[in-house]
Formats: sequence, structure tokens, C-alpha cells
Amino acid sequence: MHPDEHEEALAGEHAAAVERALTALDLDTKVRLLSGQDMWTLPAVPEIGLRSLVMSDGPIGVRGQEWSAEDPSVALPSPTALAATWDPELARRAGHLLAQEARRKGVHVLLAPTVNLHRSPLGGRHFECYSEDPLLTGVIGAGYVRGVQEGGVATTVKHFVGNDAETDRLTVDNRIAPRPLRELYLAPFEHIVTHARPWGIMTAYNQVNGSTMTEHRYLVQEVLRGEWGFDGCNVSDWTAARDTVRALRGGLDVAMPGPRTVYGAPLAGAVRAGEVAESEVDDAVRRVLLLAARTGCLAGVPAAVAPADVPQYVDGPAMAREIARRAFVLLRNEPVGGEPLADAPVADKPATQPAAAHASANQASAPHTSVAEEPGAHQAAVHEPEGREAAVHEAAVIGEEVIGEAVGAQPVGDAVRRVLPLDATTIRSLAVIGATARDARVLGGGSATVFPDRIVAPLDGLRAALPDDVEVTFAVGADPRTRIPHARAGFALHARYLDANGNLLAETPQFDGKVQVMGRFPAGVTRHNLSAVELTGTYTPHLGGAHTFAVAGTGALRLTVGGTILFDETVAPEGSDPFEAFMNPVEQQVTAELAAGERVDVTLRFVPRSLGLGEGLDALNFTLGHNAPQLDADAEIEEAVRAAAAADVAVVVVATTEEVESEGYDRSDLRLPGRQDELVTRVAAVNPRTVVVVNSGSPVELPWREQVAAVLLSWFPGQEAGAALADVLLGIHEPGGRLPTTWPARLDDAPVTTVTPTNGQLPYSEGPFIGYRAWQRSASLPAPAYPFGHGLGYTDWEYESLDTTPDSVRVRLRNTGPRPGREIVQIYLAPAPTTPNGAEPAPTATVDATPPTSNGTDPAPYTAPSGIGPAPTATADAIPEAPERPARWLVGFAVVEAGPDESTEAEIPLPDRAFEIWDEEAGHWRRIKGVYTVEAAHSLTDRRLTAEVTAT
Repeated sequence: MHPDEHEEALAGEHAAAVERALTALDLDTKVRLLSGQDMWTLPAVPEIGLRSLVMSDGPIGVRGQEWSAEDPSVALPSPTALAATWDPELARRAGHLLAQEARRKGVHVLLAPTVNLHRSPLGGRHFECYSEDPLLTGVIGAGYVRGVQEGGVATTVKHFVGNDAETDRLTVDNRIAPRPLRELYLAPFEHIVTHARPWGIMTAYNQVNGSTMTEHRYLVQEVLRGEWGFDGCNVSDWTAARDTVRALRGGLDVAMPGPRTVYGAPLAGAVRAGEVAESEVDDAVRRVLLLAARTGCLAGVPAAVAPADVPQYVDGPAMAREIARRAFVLLRNEPVGGEPLADAPVADKPATQPAAAHASANQASAPHTSVAEEPGAHQAAVHEPEGREAAVHEAAVIGEEVIGEAVGAQPVGDAVRRVLPLDATTIRSLAVIGATARDARVLGGGSATVFPDRIVAPLDGLRAALPDDVEVTFAVGADPRTRIPHARAGFALHARYLDANGNLLAETPQFDGKVQVMGRFPAGVTRHNLSAVELTGTYTPHLGGAHTFAVAGTGALRLTVGGTILFDETVAPEGSDPFEAFMNPVEQQVTAELAAGERVDVTLRFVPRSLGLGEGLDALNFTLGHNAPQLDADAEIEEAVRAAAAADVAVVVVATTEEVESEGYDRSDLRLPGRQDELVTRVAAVNPRTVVVVNSGSPVELPWREQVAAVLLSWFPGQEAGAALADVLLGIHEPGGRLPTTWPARLDDAPVTTVTPTNGQLPYSEGPFIGYRAWQRSASLPAPAYPFGHGLGYTDWEYESLDTTPDSVRVRLRNTGPRPGREIVQIYLAPAPTTPNGAEPAPTATVDATPPTSNGTDPAPYTAPSGIGPAPTATADAIPEAPERPARWLVGFAVVEAGPDESTEAEIPLPDRAFEIWDEEAGHWRRIKGVYTVEAAHSLTDRRLTAEVTAT
């Protein structure tokens, strides 16, 4: 039985069990169930067979109740990386792994996925969201939710709604007109609710149109529950619930974290004072009890997924590695030798032969086939080849269109062989350059942080994969970090928790030099008995010389290395934000002369100034950092340039830092930190076979992109980063990713760069035009560096035919390259302009549907602000009743695979919503009739085949 069918079959049993449990509760117990009892849990009620519900942060791993390295977690690639796979089935399998991890850690509710949009590239939490496009976000999010819940674990889709930036996120009032609110920001939530039936939603800190989201009755009660039929539990973001009565009336079920919230005793008092009815409390309690029933925490009723029905065991490291390599986006891949053949995305122009497809509203005729004029013109993503020998095949170049200019057919051979994949049989030396090539940055900062039991750095992954006779050299080049990295390589550490008499309370292993607890101390440790923590162990230097150590923490810190006390002071916090002082304590640096290969004892003793972030919230954070001896900045770059000049190939890893991309703050620019741009430019000048790996969770400026042979985007690639990178660079697997967000050449070119409120408000004045919708709307915006959907691979694809029916399209394509491959077929819908010179329009396929109605009423209609003019396409002439719309929008996609010279087909639905806009005056969805062009594309600007349909 399908999981959804099984859940529906249990619905009656769950409802009856919920009512039985509810009638056994008094008011005080009911309100306790709506309030966290601590950081991560709700209280148990043994009298009704209710176990404590345990929640945990995600979305790339399951941390559990301890925010520490004591219980390691699998660390998957960042959500933006998952979206770059464009594969909801892969997202579903990732969900299976996360559910498996949650069950192992005793977690019932995963606080994920994050489905806010990439409104601006400055968003600090960009890496934790999927895409700028609401459909791609919704489809990937739905796959993720289905996978987690098929494993019997609840999801809470977040942050409902409008938490698209971090600046003043606790208080900002985002002013979003009804149409963009519906068509963009609510759309991913709606898709997930209607297609994946999540068991939870998390409401955000921010306000939308004057109402805090934890109190937004219209959006929660009328839209989420009324229109979409959401029957799950609404949990607040942590500390986001502010008012008892307004939160309950606004549809908030659970206020987190505890033990003190606006619910509990304050809610019981409000009922007794007549401010709210107990029946309103009962509604919220029913939803909490239903969540408990679904997750197996309510006795006397089966869980939504029986233990025997959970998915089969998933290998965590293998899954992390697969997602990473499938997410890598090959932005550029130049030939080496002979004339350069640019891999830049094609200019934005339609396919050369639009096709007619015939159908009617009542009867669909035989599909009409369209034929591409230039077959096999571009590379695409890959199916996994059998063995390394496939990696050395050249990608056949049949013909390519670059920046609007046709490039003639090129002979296949060494003269035009692209730099990637690397041929491990011919390389004799490889220079690996960049601080994060050695100290990998595999995840973003903030609540998405987990602690894996291992990390494979790019340098380690390449060394392990290359033959022994390949010389691999390393140089830092330009270290972008302003803080010393956590002690890791060469260290063996553990944490010892001590009482006031020095007695050992608990001892835990450490993955690195960061000791962090948030929510619960190790067993046997409490606020009352803990006096000090010692991070202790050994360090064996690889290099001799002056080593830099760093200590950070709020309290007394004493660092001893090799029997010498290097630091012994009490450090006070900076600033007035206690959470910021906890997460990023002041750092102090010292140096020590150490000999290569001689092991030394290391101990950092920490006596914390406080042991919490409020009542009931156990918290502890201090770090030991370490840097091996380094040259000065100029000398580091010179060393990297020499290494690159002497090597057959140079791989340069550039990255952002935790100070640039993290929860809690937005970015101020898109530049790579430090001197990394200079590093790449100088390396490329001495080695034409320079491959740059961009280790960032969101767009960065790449001013040198035309100077290097290849640019590979790795996102934050998870714990198996280096292994996956070796797979792709050596051609064992193909880079499978496509951009889920537009990549601007410069920040100034981005259509939305305002993320800072004015007088507490942030107007979304761009309306429905963000991302590629905005770039195609304004001719004054410079073209982005790389368009939405762009990504290269190691084989070629010919799009052979595009057939339409009233509700779907079928695309047939052929792998014309020399190796198995994977392609992502993207379908866009464009309102067709009027036919010029009175010519007869092409035959069309017509699609008919009745627009759905709304159960609620939107706020007052939005008047577009001045400065928003008509779209460059002639949609107003073609469809007089249509408001301004994007030039085209994504309406579907599919992943296909084929071997060399094999054909494959993808059938992709055309959803009714693709033809609709939100009518602000009527307050419901309205179908826009008329002629549309259906475009089958490799990317937004690389459209291969077209056909016309008519919406009636």
C-alpha cells in the first residue's frame, strides 16, 4: 500500500484516538502540551499514553537533542546543492536517510525543509533554501518531505512565510502584495502541502503586511488550513511566539522553546479570564495529538508508518557522495590546445524551429513532432559510466552556439579536448591550491550545523583517487578566513566535564576543536554540578615552526601546549546580543614553536561565564583553533603560482567563510573574501589548464571566469566533498547539476539587492519579478554570468521531438556523445506575441480548465509601484486581458538517462496553475486564455524545441 493510502486508511483510527486522549485532559495539561518543556521537546503525559515528542534541526542532517559532536550526524550537501540536482526522487531518498538518522537519535520531528526563495543573492541563509523559482523549490521540497515522512518522521516545512533575508528577521515587516505573495512566496508551501501532505509547518519570526507570522490568522487559518487543507501542526520558530491570545487565534499550535513560552500557564490564564475559549485550545491540542499519533508517540493507535514499512537501510556516506557529485554544476569547460571553444551559456533566443502541435479542448489529435535544427549542440549531465576508462573519452563537439554566434563544427581529438574530465593516465603532476582544499567548508553556519564523524577534504579526495605516480602538491595561496579554523588535522581530542572539585562528570569524543552544547548537557552533567570543561588530547605537527593557536569563549580560558601555558585570561563578550556572543565568541590568538613529527599534549580549560541562554536552555560553546606555520600573504600567493606553473593541471578551490554565509545576517557584497580573486588570476596566467572549484552556498562574483579553463560549482558539498570532487574531476561520474538560481556577474546587476528594512519595513516592490523573471523583464539589466538552469556535462544531447497533449508534453532526445549521460529536460511556458505581418498563426494545442476559487479573502489589492513597466514581450497585444507577466516561467522538468547513441523520452505534465495568475481584485486564481509557446530547454536561455498551445 502506498504511504499516502496507508495514512488515509488510518485517519479514522487516529481521529478517534485523538478524541479519546483529549477528553482525558484537564485545561492545565492541555496548555502544557502546546509549550516546549525545554529546547527540543514537548512534555509526555503517561496517563494517556503520550510520549514526549522530540524535535531536531535539519535540513542537511539530524543533530538530535545535543548540539554537540558527542553523537555525530551524517552531513549531506546544502539544500541549494540538492536543488541543483533537479531530482525530486533523489530528494526523497535523502529524506529516507534523514528519517533513518532521526529514528537512530530518537527524533520524531525534523525541523526542515527550508523553502523560502532566493529573492536576493545577498540573503545570508541562501544556502539553506532551494531556489529562486517557486516550482523547483516546491517539487524538491515535496520529494524531501515525502522521503522523511515515509520513514515515519514528521517534517515542519519552514519558514512560513517571507523569511527571505536575515537582517532584522525577528521584527521586519515584509510588505508583499497579494499577487507575488501567492505566485512566488506561498507557492512552494502550497505545492508541498497539496502534493506531500507534511505533518508540520513552522511559522517565521517576521511580519507579513503588518502581522507577525505566528499570529497571521489570514495566512495560517484561511489560506494554509482553509484553502489548502493542511491538517498538521503549526510550530513557531524558536522564540517567535510573542502574544498568547493573538498566537492562538492566529493558528499557532506549539510555542518553542520552553520552559517559558506564551502558552502553558499564560494560556490557561487567558482561558480562565474569558479571553479565549477552551474549545480554541482543544483545536490546537488535537493537532499536537495527531502529530504524536502519526509519529508513533500516542499509545493505542498505529503510527502512520509501521516500523516494518520504513525504507530499507541507506548508506549515509554513499548518499552524501552521490548528492554532491549530482549537484556539482559545471559552469565552464574549455578545450585545451587549439582554438578556444567557449562553454558560456547561449544567448537568450528561441529555438530555431518552433513546432506546431494539434489538440483541442474536447479531443486531442495525434501529437505533432518538432525537430531541432542543430542536434547535439551542447553538453549535459551524466549517467554513471562503468569504470574509469569512460572518463578518458573526449566529449564530441558537433557544433555550439555561444553568445549568439554560431561556432562551426570542430574535429574531435586532442586539439579540442576539454580540460574536464581529467585523464588520470596522462597527468603526472597536479597542484591543489586554496585553504578550503585542505580544510573543507562543507556546510553553512547557524541552525543547519551538524557534526559529522569525518570530512573528506578536496585535497584528501584527490590524493586518494589519483594513481601513486601522480605528484600532488598543495599550497594555501590566499586564506579567506578571518578566524583561525577549528583544530582538526593532527589532533586527537576529547572533552572532559568536571565539577568544582575536579571530579569527572562525563567524557565525550571530539571531532575537532569546537565544544558546543545547546539544549542538553551530556548524561550526568547539569548546570548545578558543572564547573569547568577541559578539551584535552594530543597534536602531532606535520610542519615545524611557529604554529598559531586560537581560543574563543565567554569565560576563563587557559591553554597549555607541551606543558607551557600560552593563554590564561578571562574573556568578556562583545556586543549586546547574547545569541551572537554565544555563537561567535571573541577569539584570542597565540603562537608556539613546534617541531615536525613531535607529538605534544594540548589542553584548553574553560570555566564558562554562564551555562545557558535563558531558563531551561543549557548551552556551552568554546573553541580551540589552529593554523600550521604559514608564509605571509604575498609569499603564500607566490608559492601557489610556482606550484601551478610546475604542474600539468592546477585545481584552485575558492570559498566563502562563516563570516560571509550564515544564519543570522545577510551578505554585504558578492565578492570572494580575501585575495582569492587575485590568486585565481595569477594561477591562470601561468597554467592554461586551471580548474576553479567554487565552494560557496550562493552566488559569488567570478571576475576571472573567462581566464580559466573550467569553473565547477560545488556549493557546500557535505562530508564526502573531496571524494565526490575526485569522482567528477576524473570523470568517474559526470557533474549532474543545473543552476537553481541565476548567477549574476556583479552584485550591481542583480535585480533585487535590498534586504535591509527602512523604519521596520521591507517593501517587495519588485512584485512578481525576482531572479530570472526579472532578468528577462528588463533590457537594462546586464546579462547574468550564468542563467537559471545552466550546467554542462561530459556528453552531448540532441533534442529530437516535442509533442503536446492538452495536459502534458513529451520530449524525445538522444545521447549523441561517447558515454552514458543524464540530462535535465526543462519546460518553460511563454505567452506568445502576436503573429507579425498578419501571417496565419501556427496550429495550436488547446487546453481547457475551470479556474479554482478561493475560500479566503486577500488583503487590499496591490498597486504596482512606479518604475515597473511593461515586459519586453508583446504579451499585452497577444492576450489583452493578461496583466504583466514574466517573459517565460518554469512549468515542469524531468531527469532522463541514456547510453551512447540511445534515445529516451520524458513526459512532463502541464499543470493548470501554469496558465493562471492571482487576481488581486477578485481574490482568486484566474486562468489567462490565449496562445502560449511551450519550450523544451537545456537551460532558460538554451531552448531547443518549441510548440504552441492555446489555453481556453
